[in-house]
Amino acid sequence: MLQTLYDYFWWERLWLPVNLTWADLEDRDGRVYAKASDLYITLPLALLFLIVRYFFELYVATPLAALLNIKEKTRLRAPPNATLEHFYLTSGKQPKQVEVELLSRQSGLSGRQVERWFRRRRNQDRPS
Repeated sequence: MLQTLYDYFWWERLWLPVNLTWADLEDRDGRVYAKASDLYITLPLALLFLIVRYFFELYVATPLAALLNIKEKTRLRAPPNATLEHFYLTSGKQPKQVEVELLSRQSGLSGRQVERWFRRRRNQDRPS
């Protein structure tokens, strides 16, 4: 069974053009083709880039941002409100005007406060 899966995975019609076989891609006559084993280097390189990025952010970018007076924006959090939170999670992130009026009556807030709550709640979900 494994041999059948292996054969199907490396099926020439699946990977190669019509007039080409895997035997045509073997190294000969001074021609060297790429091998699947060449991809093994990608995992260590990805790990290396993550480490380099971490140290760059820690020792270069953060002190440079502090030197240039660049600060991260503080986002206002939406105050807890069970009615609005339930609507946000079940019905949608951008209520229509009719829904805003209904929610304002249910929650005891003004329409403007409900709109502000939804804007802040959407901003909470955005990545920093």
